[in-house]
Amino acid sequence: MYINKNQQTFSNLWITLGTAAELGLPREQKSPKIKAMAKKNNTATGGDTSGKKRNIFQNLKDSFTIVRRSFPWIVWAILATLVVAEALTVWYMIAGKHWIMGAITIVMVLMVVPMAWISAFLSRAMLRQIEGMKGCVGALRQLLRRSWFAEEEPVAVNKDQDLVWRFVGPRGIFLVSEGPHSRASKLLNDEVKKTTRVVAQVPVHAVECGAEEGQVRLEHVMKTMYKAPRALNRNEIPAVQKRLLAIHRNQGLPIPKGIDPYRVRPNRRALYG
Repeated sequence: MYINKNQQTFSNLWITLGTAAELGLPREQKSPKIKAMAKKNNTATGGDTSGKKRNIFQNLKDSFTIVRRSFPWIVWAILATLVVAEALTVWYMIAGKHWIMGAITIVMVLMVVPMAWISAFLSRAMLRQIEGMKGCVGALRQLLRRSWFAEEEPVAVNKDQDLVWRFVGPRGIFLVSEGPHSRASKLLNDEVKKTTRVVAQVPVHAVECGAEEGQVRLEHVMKTMYKAPRALNRNEIPAVQKRLLAIHRNQGLPIPKGIDPYRVRPNRRALYG
């Protein structure tokens, strides 16, 4: 129950990332302002909320809002770049008397420069704003390169809801944990031992994601993965992934210990005295 609900939260997060001012909250926890914005979008698009029909400028505006929330200096960086680029364009127009080409260049600069800055920091901004949430490492699945495989669900979880995610790619197998070091380290080490027994010839890397000392921040996890030496070729990656999936399905994901709040049985002795 916990995992399905957590994945639904992340699905809502990435779908509504442009319009939600309260990133990472499920739909039922959004403020009335966000619900009004969603209703307005439904009316404007004829009931279809998919991003395909949204105006490109509205998408750019929403992305800019996300980036500015994590990087406030992005406004001054865009303005400074525009000033320098437009000054060079005007000088080129006056010196060479290329008026038509200069005018086209000015319009293109006004469009390309903001998009370049926003696209360069959008992923980092999104990861910063969801860092610390349960299941935040799972969001990396949508940002990894095509040569990487990632599980839709965590491969390990404990009673404190600390998670371990598995990624398989050209650099080997990466097991990424989320949670405090005091709790997640044991869970991560146990999963490393299990994986090593299954594929002993493939390097297994353990990464602790978090803000504590010795842990890797969420926005730097992918960089850590890409820096590792190459260990698998294009044909070996799917084979390793299939073997791990087969073993994982046979073992099954352990259920966190504790009382399930959705299946609590009343105390009949207390009811009847």
